[in-house]
Amino acid sequence: MQFKYILKGTRPKTLIAGIVPCFMAFSLSLILNLKSNHIALLCCLCLAVCIQIATNFYNDAVDFLKGADENRVGPERITSQDKQNAKSVFRIGHFFIILAFLFGVPLVYFGGIPILVLGLVSLYFAYGYTGGPFPLAYLGLGELFVFIFFGLVATVGTFFLMTNIIVFDSWVVGSQIGLLSCVLIAVNNYRDKETDKLVNKRTLATRLSSKTYLLLLDLFLFLPYLGILYFSFKYHFLFLICLFPALFGFKISKGLKQIVKSSDCNFFLSMAGKHLALFSLSFLGGSIAYRILC
Repeated sequence: MQFKYILKGTRPKTLIAGIVPCFMAFSLSLILNLKSNHIALLCCLCLAVCIQIATNFYNDAVDFLKGADENRVGPERITSQDKQNAKSVFRIGHFFIILAFLFGVPLVYFGGIPILVLGLVSLYFAYGYTGGPFPLAYLGLGELFVFIFFGLVATVGTFFLMTNIIVFDSWVVGSQIGLLSCVLIAVNNYRDKETDKLVNKRTLATRLSSKTYLLLLDLFLFLPYLGILYFSFKYHFLFLICLFPALFGFKISKGLKQIVKSSDCNFFLSMAGKHLALFSLSFLGGSIAYRILC
């Protein structure tokens, strides 16, 4: 397979969901002035990105085989649009799973059996998200999967491996990132809801009315900002600067309610990724400022 197709298959614009939990965990360690294991941080970052890339390749191949991409309105998939052999796409997914496993070995040394169990479950769901006997994406569990694994597990797990402790604030941060990561999949599923119905892909977007699903998406967008108020009251008012990205959230929310055709969602999907990145960067900036000034 040509490199340009491999690069496209990684879906670079979506990888922010795997990167952000590590940055947020590091930011929290700055706030609490804790000594950090930077090797663990690096391994967590590489592990998360590899799992997400593997998930993207498996999702690409499985959706093609199930016919979910025949009338696709989202970005091109390499299996269907570029006529790549599904087996080749699966092999690329396997390669990144092996890489993820290798990056996870040091983390098991740092964190023990619980990290081994979580790691193996995460590796399985890279495929089980769309494949296997109980594909989460086809059962309306995609948002729950993202919240748990790209939010709580990734953030709290990284924080624990960095600092060897778990605190309530790590769950707050993990919930924030989990919800904002859900925005990505929610916009994606809202865009594809009509074509998903044709192949019996029963996402939450196909099960709920558009009005109800967009209300749920608003909760994903704005509930994380309650966590910002929590940090502002508990630590310092300077964390209020982290409310600024909410302006992007309002634009996403308003825009999705006004779209004319499904393909219009692609713009807001890109904006959701930028919103997630800006949220994490503002939190990191606030954490650094707090550490310097306080």
